[in-house]
Amino acid sequence: MDLTIAEGFALLALKNESGEKQGQFVEYGLAGSALSELILRGKLAQDPAKPKRLNIIDTETTGDRFLDFCLSILLKAGGGKKISTYVNKLAHKSKLFREQALSLVEKGVLRTEPKSFLVFNWTQYPEADTVTEAKLREHLAAIMFDGKAPVARDSVIIALAEKTQLLGKNFDKSEIRAHKARIKEIAKGDMLAAKATVAAIDAALAAVIAATTVTTVAATTGS
Repeated sequence: MDLTIAEGFALLALKNESGEKQGQFVEYGLAGSALSELILRGKLAQDPAKPKRLNIIDTETTGDRFLDFCLSILLKAGGGKKISTYVNKLAHKSKLFREQALSLVEKGVLRTEPKSFLVFNWTQYPEADTVTEAKLREHLAAIMFDGKAPVARDSVIIALAEKTQLLGKNFDKSEIRAHKARIKEIAKGDMLAAKATVAAIDAALAAVIAATTVTTVAATTGS
């Protein structure tokens, strides 16, 4: 199956057997994934006069449960906002990761596993289909380590995975070190020229910047 940026990112952000989340700033990464996908689908576009802002140019639904959930949040917020504003709007939604996980459950890629401890209840999402993520990892490994040319969605997934510490959770660390320069090049979108792709990369990086800023401010305030 063809994966959206958010689906690919979500699979990398979950431990295969337990379905627990891993990595750092996962919600921000997922928010960046959603914005990037919506840009590439022509739903959002950078404001020509203000590149750090996004305009909503198509309000029709996509047919994807998660993307439509995110689009509805953006529509409520209104167009013309800063990318970082939209990132925060999405990342702070408690249902964000659950919506993407449930979408993958509906497609048979993940399954639900209820958990409880004392009075606390939650759900984890282990793999139901191991082939989908295995193919994703094989595809991304070929791009990062074997010279295969990336397309826009590949670059954004790699950029987000690199910034959220997910590459080391999913790929051989020695291979990552050996191909560090190429991974940086892919993550910056240097191999791609389309304006929509550059906007998508910017949205992905904005997600990480927003997450880092929030964490830094919280740490400074608490010290």
